[in-house]
Amino acid sequence: MAQNNQPTQQPNIFEEEKSNFDIMEWFFKIIHYWYLFVIGFIIALGLALLQNRKWIPQYVSSGTIIIKEYGPSYGGTQALMQGFGVDAGYKNVNNQVIILSSYDLMCRVVDSLPFMKVDYITQGRFKTRNIYYNTPIIVESIQVVPEVYENEILFSVEIKENGLLHITSTHEDYPMEVSARFGEPINSPLFVATIWPSDRIEYFGKMYFRFRNRESLVADFASRLSLSFVTEGSTVLQLSLASQTPQRDCDFINKLCEIYLADNLERKNNVADNSIRFINQQLELLQSSLSSSETALTNFRQENKFVDVSSYAATLMQKVENYDAQIMRLRLKETYLNYLSNYLKTNMESGSVVAPSSLGLNEQMLMTLVQQLNDLQIQRSQLSEKNVYYAKYTTDIENVKTAINEVVSSMRTSLEIEKQDLTDRYAEVEKDIKKLPEKELEMVAIERRYRIDDNYYTFFLQKRAETEIQKASNTPDNDILDRARTSMATNMGAKSRTLITYLVIGLIIPLLVVILLELLNDKLRTPKEVERLSNFQFLGSVRHARSSDPILPKAHPRSSYAEMLRNIRTQIEFVVQRKTNIVLTITSTQSGDGKTFLATNFAALYAMMGKRTLLIDLDIRKPNIYEKLGIENGLGITNYLIGECSLDDILLKDQPFDFDIIRSGAIPPNPGELVRSEKLTALLQTLRQQYDFIVIDTSPIGQVPDAYSLVEQTDITLFVIRHMVTNRFFCKNTLQALEANYQDKIKLVFSDTPHGSSKDKHNRYIYKYNGYKYNGYGYGSSYGYGYGYGYGYGYGKHKKNEYNYYADDDE
Repeated sequence: MAQNNQPTQQPNIFEEEKSNFDIMEWFFKIIHYWYLFVIGFIIALGLALLQNRKWIPQYVSSGTIIIKEYGPSYGGTQALMQGFGVDAGYKNVNNQVIILSSYDLMCRVVDSLPFMKVDYITQGRFKTRNIYYNTPIIVESIQVVPEVYENEILFSVEIKENGLLHITSTHEDYPMEVSARFGEPINSPLFVATIWPSDRIEYFGKMYFRFRNRESLVADFASRLSLSFVTEGSTVLQLSLASQTPQRDCDFINKLCEIYLADNLERKNNVADNSIRFINQQLELLQSSLSSSETALTNFRQENKFVDVSSYAATLMQKVENYDAQIMRLRLKETYLNYLSNYLKTNMESGSVVAPSSLGLNEQMLMTLVQQLNDLQIQRSQLSEKNVYYAKYTTDIENVKTAINEVVSSMRTSLEIEKQDLTDRYAEVEKDIKKLPEKELEMVAIERRYRIDDNYYTFFLQKRAETEIQKASNTPDNDILDRARTSMATNMGAKSRTLITYLVIGLIIPLLVVILLELLNDKLRTPKEVERLSNFQFLGSVRHARSSDPILPKAHPRSSYAEMLRNIRTQIEFVVQRKTNIVLTITSTQSGDGKTFLATNFAALYAMMGKRTLLIDLDIRKPNIYEKLGIENGLGITNYLIGECSLDDILLKDQPFDFDIIRSGAIPPNPGELVRSEKLTALLQTLRQQYDFIVIDTSPIGQVPDAYSLVEQTDITLFVIRHMVTNRFFCKNTLQALEANYQDKIKLVFSDTPHGSSKDKHNRYIYKYNGYKYNGYGYGSSYGYGYGYGYGYGYGKHKKNEYNYYADDDE
C-alpha cells in the first residue's frame, strides 16, 4: 500500500483558536489565573498611590489686555503714531500677537526679572517643589560657567550650627563643595555668587538651587505661553501660563504686558523723536543765517536813518514775500525729499521715517508709503532672521522702498517745474525793484533776506512745539484689562486618572500574560481542541488512570476508567456496524501518547466479555507490551514474517490476562518492509477466523509510516491523543496528511484527561468546561456516564452509604 504522508504546509499557530473562538472557554481560562489579577491589582494600586504621593497641583495663571485697532482711514501723523495703522481689522491684532510672543520681547521680560534666573527647590521623599518667593535665601549670581547652565547642575545648600552655609554640587561630573556666610562672595570653580537671607530665613533647612540662563527661561515660558482671544471677534487677548509655580507665572505675565505697552509707546515716541531731531538740525542751520540778516537790517536802518520804504516799494515787497513763501514751501519739500532719499540709501535700519505730515507736507501717496515702510520695519524687528515671515517682510520693505523712490522722483520733477515758474515770475518783480532809488533798493533786499530767514525759522519752531506736544500726549495703543491672577488647579482629576490608569494596566498585564501562555501552549487539553484539529470523528475521552496496571478493567471493573473504555467500545460497534469480529488498530502522533497502555486495556476489556481476544504488538521498532505485561520477549511476529517460526510458535495462550498475545519479537533491520509484506496481510486474514477481537498496537504514525499499511487492513484505527502530552501542531500535520485517504477508517480518542484529584488543576478546570457528551455517552451536563454534571463521577463528596456509579468515586 502506498504511503500517504506528504508534507503539508505549516499551519498558522493561532489559526484554529482564531477561527473557533469561544468566549466562555477563554473566560474560564482567564478566571483560573485569578491570583495573577489579584497580584496585578495590588501592585498597580500600590504604584498608583505612590505616584499620587508625588502629585503636585498645577495652576493656570492668566491676564488680559485689550488691543485697539486702527484702519488706514485714521489718517496723518496720528495714524502713523498708532503703530499698526496700515491694515484694518483682525490682521492688525494678529501682528500685535506676534509682537507679544516675540523672542526679543521675552528676553527683555526675563532680563527685567532677575529673581527668575535662580530656581529654589525643596525635595521631600515624594515631592520636589519650586518655592520661588517663599525661598529662605536669595542667590545673587555674579558669574556662572556655561557648563552649569548646559547640565542644569543642582546645588544643595545647608546651614551648619556655626552659621556657615555648606554648598555642594549634586552632579557627579562637576563636584564642588564650599562653605560661606551670608553676604560673603562665594568663589567656586562653577560660579561666583552671594547668598543673602530672606524674610523666611526661620524656615531654612536643606534646600537646592539651580542657575537658569536667559535662553532656557525664554524657551520655557515660550513653550507654555498660550495666547487666545476671549471670544470670537473680540480684541481682548488672554495670556495664560500653566505650571506648579503660579506666582512666578503671574509675575511673568504682568511684566510681559508692561514691557509690551512700554515698547508700543516707545515705538510711537520714536516717530516724534525723529521729527524733533530733523527740525533741530534745520534750526541750527537757519539760526546763523537769521542772525546775520537781522544784524544787516538793523545796521542799515541805523546808518541811513531809514524807517520805511515808499508805498510802491511796499507793494513790490508784498509780491516778493508771497514768492518767498512759495519758495520756502518748495525748499522745505526739497529738504524732506533729500532727507528721505538719504534715509533710504544709508540709514535703513535706524528707527522710523519722519512723516511728511509732521512738516506740513500733505502728499497723500508719500504719506501712505512712509506709513507702510514704518509698519513693515516694526513687524520685521520683532522677528529673528530664522523666522519664516522675516524674508517676506524684507521683500515687502524693498518693494515699498522702490515705490517711495519712484514717488520721490516724480515729486522732484514737479518741484523743478514749480521752481522754474516761480523764478520766471520773480524775475519780473526784480526788474521793477531795480527801478527803485538806490537806498530803497538796498533796503528792500536786506529786509527781504531777513523776512525769509525769520519766516523759515518761525515755521520750524512751530513744528517742533507741535511735535513735542504730540509726544507728551502719546499713550500706548493697548491697555491692560486684568492683571494676572491664578485660577484653581487644572489637574485635580489627575489622581483619579492615575489610579484608573494603573489599575487598568494592572489588569491588562496579567490578561496579556494569560493570553500569551494560552496561545503559546502547544499541548492539547480539551475535547474541543481535539475536534478542531481535523474532520475525523471523535469517539470519546478516557480519564487519567490512577494505576499503571495494563489490564486495569480486569482489576477494577467498576472504575471510571473501565466505564469510559466501554463507552468507546460501544462507539466502535456503532462505527463498524457489528459487535464481534473486529480488528482494531491503535496508533498515535508520537511516542509517549499512551497508545500501548490503551491497547492492553482494550484487550483486557474485550476479554472480560468472554470473547476470543488477541493483542498483537506491531510496534516492532520500539516494542514494550511484553514489559508492561511482565512477560519475557521471545519469538514474535517479526520472527514469523521472516520465516523463522510458525504461527503456533508466536501465539501466547492461556495467559492470566484472559487474552492471547503475539509479541513483536526481534527488532528487524527493515521494519517498514515487514509491515507492508503480503505475509502479514495473510496472517491477519487467518487470525480473523480464530479470534472475535484483535487489538493491534503499532508504531506512532506521525513519526514512522508503519501504520499506514494497517489502516486499510483493519476495521477501525484509533488515533490516540494524550492530554497535555501530544503536540498540537505535530498532531494537526499528521491528521491533515491522513484526511484525504482515511476519513472513514481513523477515529480520535482523547486519553489521560484530568479528574478531581489531578495535580494539574488548571487543565482540569479547562477540561471541565469543555467536557460534553457525544452520542449520549460522552461527557457533559446531560445524562449518561460522563465527566461533569448529572450522572457519572464528579468532584463532590458523597454522603455516607450513598450509592456511587463508579467504584473509584470516593477516591
